[in-house]
Amino acid sequence: MRIVHVVPALAKGGGERIAVELANHSARVGHQVTLIAACPVDAALLRDALHPDVWVRYVSESVDSRLGRYLSMIPWILRHRSWLAEQDILHCHLTYGSVFGTAVGIFLGVLDVKRPNIVETYHAVGMPIPRLHRWFHARLAARRDALSLVAEDDYWRAFLADHPCLLSATIPNGISIPCQGIADQTVRRDYRRELGIPDDCLFVIGTVGRLEPDRQPWLYLPIFTEVARVLGPEVHFVLAGGGTELDRMRALVVEHGLEGRVHFPGLVIDPCLPLSIMDIYVTLNVGPTTGVAALEAALSNLPVLGIQMLAGYRPSRNDWIWSSDNLLEVAAQSIQLLREPSEKLALIERQGTYVRANHTSEVMASAFSKLYQAVNDRNENRENANHDSSNKRN
Repeated sequence: MRIVHVVPALAKGGGERIAVELANHSARVGHQVTLIAACPVDAALLRDALHPDVWVRYVSESVDSRLGRYLSMIPWILRHRSWLAEQDILHCHLTYGSVFGTAVGIFLGVLDVKRPNIVETYHAVGMPIPRLHRWFHARLAARRDALSLVAEDDYWRAFLADHPCLLSATIPNGISIPCQGIADQTVRRDYRRELGIPDDCLFVIGTVGRLEPDRQPWLYLPIFTEVARVLGPEVHFVLAGGGTELDRMRALVVEHGLEGRVHFPGLVIDPCLPLSIMDIYVTLNVGPTTGVAALEAALSNLPVLGIQMLAGYRPSRNDWIWSSDNLLEVAAQSIQLLREPSEKLALIERQGTYVRANHTSEVMASAFSKLYQAVNDRNENRENANHDSSNKRN
């Protein structure tokens, strides 16, 4: 099968990481895989993680503006229309990929050129994005041959009910098995010192992710404040990742009285090192669904707790990550785990077992393989039916 993934850039981000995981798995099992990005970025961010058999194409060698990123699609698609017609699946990720897929459908249709089957993964289910943006995303998604969601919420359940002919599936994120932490105590000690964590600090609570408005990184600070109030100076906190909110977060740390207690490593290329110095990992959950970094944390032998982002969600006993929209409850749960090592170890075992069984790249890729095959079969049957109907008229 000839599969193309489209992402904004090979940069840090959950959607981009999932596209790379899928591309790598497909290449390993023998498919012909291409990854399209708007323009090149530092290869160390994500391109170096690609399987050598994955072909990378860029729409432009450089893009000066967000608008330019989108406008450059049009001539690129027109120049490469014959190549696009040879592909079986065009898998779109994030807003850039969604607009790209829509443009392919429109322009190849106008030119009466065969197009690939267009599949989209919607990565922002349940995230706090503006309603207009979500409405726009839904209008684009309605044009797909198949749609996958990384989670479920009321909005997208209603959307699918309104589009019963759209092939769809809920496919949770999956990752390849990461490093199992950094065993070398000297490496971990030096990294702690580099961040400014004192040697006598007993516990570190942290997270890894982009510091962007849609991620609401300020939600972590009330949790850290309460934990610091109860446990005192023996606990420090790490917010690893870069983004537009970094300077604001540093200012908010001072406002919360946490100066010198919250540490910002900045952009993280490899999460293994920051994860290796943490005792508890706190993430954002949408219902029972979490992000890629939390999966890595669970596979790195860290207990994971969640801030619940889905309004009105009631946790189930089957949720593999305990979560709450009450930040003081998240703080209390963190304190409980730090005070009860046996409870913490039991949680690590349960969560690691669950992720290995349900959230590996193999499990995710298997689900997408079925979706690809289903959309190919359906459209092939439609073409055959149209061909038979045309022959009867003639």
